[in-house]
Amino acid sequence: MADSNEKNLRNMATTLLNMLRSTSDPTAQRLNPPSVVPGHSLARTAPGQATRVQGHGETPSCSTSIQHDMARSFPALFNKKKGKGIKRPGAKTTSITFILLNKPMEKTPNVSEEMTLLQGGLGKKLIPIPHDANHMEISDILCESYPKLKDLEGAWLIHKASGGAGIRKLNLVTPEDVGYTGTSLSKTWGGRGYLYIMPIQQELDTTPLPFTSKEFLGMPKARCSSCLELIPLQLLTIHVQTCKTMSETNETDDEVTILEDDRSEPKSPVGPDQNVSCPMCDEEFPEDSIQMHASTCGDEDCKSVVLAASKCPSHFSSTSDIIKSLEDRVDHSKTFNINVTRDDLYQRGLKQWARQKQSSPKNRLLVSFIGEQGIDDGALRREFLTEMIRGLELHLFEGDAHQGKNPKYSISNLQENIFKICGEIIATSLAQGGPAPNFFSTWSYHFLCHGKMLVTDVPEVTDVEIQNLIEQVESAEGDKLTEYCDAIIACGYTGPINNDHKKAITDAIRLHSVMRLIPMLSQLREGLSIYGLDDLLSQHHQALQQVFLPGNLKQVDADFMVKALSPQYSEKGSLRHRKEVTIINFFQDLLQNLEDQAGDLGGSPSAESGPKQLSLEKLCQWISGQAHVPLVETEQDSFKITVNFDHDCTSRYGPHTICFPTVSACAMSITMPTQHMTSYAEFEDLICQAVCDGFQFTKH
Repeated sequence: MADSNEKNLRNMATTLLNMLRSTSDPTAQRLNPPSVVPGHSLARTAPGQATRVQGHGETPSCSTSIQHDMARSFPALFNKKKGKGIKRPGAKTTSITFILLNKPMEKTPNVSEEMTLLQGGLGKKLIPIPHDANHMEISDILCESYPKLKDLEGAWLIHKASGGAGIRKLNLVTPEDVGYTGTSLSKTWGGRGYLYIMPIQQELDTTPLPFTSKEFLGMPKARCSSCLELIPLQLLTIHVQTCKTMSETNETDDEVTILEDDRSEPKSPVGPDQNVSCPMCDEEFPEDSIQMHASTCGDEDCKSVVLAASKCPSHFSSTSDIIKSLEDRVDHSKTFNINVTRDDLYQRGLKQWARQKQSSPKNRLLVSFIGEQGIDDGALRREFLTEMIRGLELHLFEGDAHQGKNPKYSISNLQENIFKICGEIIATSLAQGGPAPNFFSTWSYHFLCHGKMLVTDVPEVTDVEIQNLIEQVESAEGDKLTEYCDAIIACGYTGPINNDHKKAITDAIRLHSVMRLIPMLSQLREGLSIYGLDDLLSQHHQALQQVFLPGNLKQVDADFMVKALSPQYSEKGSLRHRKEVTIINFFQDLLQNLEDQAGDLGGSPSAESGPKQLSLEKLCQWISGQAHVPLVETEQDSFKITVNFDHDCTSRYGPHTICFPTVSACAMSITMPTQHMTSYAEFEDLICQAVCDGFQFTKH
């Protein structure tokens, strides 16, 4: 009996094995049909139900029943359909619109410049970027769409324009430690606008390419009705104009040949040498080139604006419009390079500014701090101008910060043209995003506007020695006044020196203290003329008064900083999101505490602070490169500080006790290490150390 059961069990196992082989190999079923053990049916039967006997031509119910049983027990193995593998989710892609620029630019190209880029194989293209792509894969994808990008050998960075329409400022999209990734680019793009690929060192060729070039292979094409060639659809409009012009020129040449034979035909009323006035700029041009000029008259570059500054409208609706007109006069085609160290920045900056012989401050200011890795995309320039304006106020001016200051009397600075450099730095600061010099006294500002003192001006004496002399004269009694005869005569007073003429003496001393400063102010006014700022001051002295006099401009405060914060939160309701909200609350509390401390101390934005003293202005400058509210109203609205959160510093760096926040001043972003900011005390201590000790641009 035991042998019979063992034999039956062996037969059933053999049958099951043959069936498994038959499911994996269809030919095995034909060659080795499954055997059925006599007296044992593998099909399930109900009690009392007869089992069908397999006959010739019938479907084997045994194998079918076992197949169903095995499919129910092992669905993943027996329900798998042939020809179909396991489905795996593919990598998600985002189609991003890129624009490849031909050279470093601060603002977005206009329509005509975009068309020039497109003809040269650069310009606008829609490129799909996988989310899991790394920097090298993204570089290969971009080089495939832009073959000329290979010439840069990886020396390019991605920028994004600020919000709004028209020509806008380009902001750097800071790459991560591993470079750009598909996820970061998709998040930065956000489904709106374009991402601009900007060369760092080289300049790409924009010579128009043949329409058969590989740069145009992916573009839709249409046939030109004149020359019957297939032209990329984006360039068809330009081609039609040039194609039509060529055909009209050929027809005109034929007509001219015929007219030369017909001497009786009247001549054209306008000769070829006569000029025609442009209806937009009122300038005269030859008749054969007036159409070309009129088509691009509205898109003149900044050079034309500088050369035609006298033809700009003399009326501005606001101070922001005046500042914008100064920005338009910057020559972005050239650079004015300043290389300095942070030690003794003011004195080194003055020396390097004066040494520039082959360039001009009218060009785009490009600053680099020696020994640091920062690339000037605007933040280094703003920080340099902020420190220079602060240094000018401290070293070249004296007086009360709230009532205004006068220039310090210094013949040495006058001989070295320091005050002219001061005027150039002030004009450059207003034209290129720096702070306003809002520390001038009223009478000195009027002199800068009109080049002379006004009768209504009552100058304040800011020189300490002259202030002491006036006090001594006013308090002198009897013959004691004669003790100050030499000092009084040195001030230019030649009248009687006695108690009856005290007022005349003190007035003469005050006038002397002012008149000796006129050469300094005249030299400073000469420096302002570099951007035509002296003419703007004389024409719009009321509108520009808030830029030069104290107490008129909005200062950096807690409300301005909190409004500018743009935190990049995690998914709402998650533990990370709760930590991030707590850190933003810490940030707001810190800003408000700094504002309250400044109010208690009676400090001003221009007041000096200790090396470890934290202030709102210093914190704002650390994050964005500037310690002032933007002077242009539209830039105030677009001033945003992106707050990122780092939850994974331990996984990257291993166990550690401290981790500081990092900033990207050009992109105006700050990254908070959440694991080290669990309390307000920790947050305040880390921010204070990072700001006071971490102004250098470095990756460490």
